[in-house]
Amino acid sequence: MPLTVLFGSMVLLQLVFLTEVYLNLSLAGIFEAYRGGWLLAQFVGTLVLFVDMVIRYDEINPRLRPWHVAGVAFCAMGWCFQFFVHYLDSALMS
Repeated sequence: MPLTVLFGSMVLLQLVFLTEVYLNLSLAGIFEAYRGGWLLAQFVGTLVLFVDMVIRYDEINPRLRPWHVAGVAFCAMGWCFQFFVHYLDSALMS
């Protein structure tokens, strides 16, 4: 159950970020002010999901396995994209 909640929250954070980027929204407060902390939390969450997927790969329902792998890949790619955007934003601001 905790991994399901982690998986859902990671996907939700990815969707919030993508919505913010592609719709040119400015999310006030908690997302903007603490972007570095969110990135660190997403990195740890993505790492936990990846390690769990590798360890339990054979135990995952074969019918759901492609969706699980795609979801973890989506979280990892989203984190890399967010880190890159955050790095560029930080570099251009200084």
